Amino acid sequence: MMRRLAVLATAFAGVSVASAQMPPSISKPIEQARKAADATNAHTAAVTQQPPAKPAAPQSSAKPAAKSSVKSSAKGASVAADSSKITFEREVFTYVPREVDPFSSPIETGALRPLVADLKVVGIIYDPSGRNSVVVMRDMSTQQQYRARQGQLLGRARVAQIRPQEIVLSIEEYGFSRQETLKLNTQQTKGKP
Repeated sequence: MMRRLAVLATAFAGVSVASAQMPPSISKPIEQARKAADATNAHTAAVTQQPPAKPAAPQSSAKPAAKSSVKSSAKGASVAADSSKITFEREVFTYVPREVDPFSSPIETGALRPLVADLKVVGIIYDPSGRNSVVVMRDMSTQQQYRARQGQLLGRARVAQIRPQEIVLSIEEYGFSRQETLKLNTQQTKGKP
């Protein structure tokens, strides 16, 4: 008796292991998906008043389905033509370059020049009314000379005030404004009167 139980237990274990290793059949879900697709196609055809399409099967004819389903009415024809096409739309952006390209490096374009640290005031023509005052500055790194009036922009600095012996520059950086004062260099070099 014990031997029979051992044989039955071994046989039962073999059957359960064999059934656990078998992959499930996928033909049933595929058939259900095919039936659902056919039902959806029949419903779509009924709504658009088209003859129902044949169940999903490989088509051997080279004729497109859209041409055969076009009706004589204008509305039916546009619906049939639109339902057979897939349209992808996307937003298109274009960049129109202006005087200053915002994507270019300000160091390479020289937009940062002149730097306030490199500027030296070499002359001031002062008007007490403030309307006609002119300052002459030199960029010591490039030896370029600049003439500016009050309110004029030099790189990132704007000439805020011109005084008899100095100028005030207003500098806008990263959303903050600061002021720098540059004095007129009145020192004479040795050996020259």
